[in-house]
Amino acid sequence: MSAEPDQSRRLDLIAGGILLLFALAWTATVWRTVPPGFDGIGPRAFPFWLGVALAVLSAVLFGRGLRGSPPPADAEDDDPPAGATVSTGLRLGLVAAVCGIIAVYGVLMQKIGFLPATALTVAATLVVVLGERRPLIVAGMALGIAVGAWLAFGQVLGAYMPRGTWISLF
Repeated sequence: MSAEPDQSRRLDLIAGGILLLFALAWTATVWRTVPPGFDGIGPRAFPFWLGVALAVLSAVLFGRGLRGSPPPADAEDDDPPAGATVSTGLRLGLVAAVCGIIAVYGVLMQKIGFLPATALTVAATLVVVLGERRPLIVAGMALGIAVGAWLAFGQVLGAYMPRGTWISLF
């Protein structure tokens, strides 16, 4: 393994705690600001349950750090090759980057609308967090996910999709 057991335990506690706080803030904000809709499933459902899923998974990670449980047996296959370790700072930086990207996404969605905000967010996540540098892959994923989500949620399911206050495409 690339990290000492104590260091891995600390990383689980830190990342799990940060993500749990973020998930709780996210679900509370969604509950207070997004209208529930008229039927059982409205515009609030998807972002709310996404936050609940993040809270559950981050609580599991945090609990694993508290217990000091070893990572799953197949986690050793994911370790980088000898000599290529991932530093604690880089790991925490990636967690911070994901939280920052999601926070900016919430602001952008209100300002420029769902479609461009989603495309920019997917592109930023691919480049900043995953390190993808191939422009066709980044553009294809960003546009594919944004348009696919817009079609599925906005057009097929009829959910409200923010149009934006600065620009409004649809």
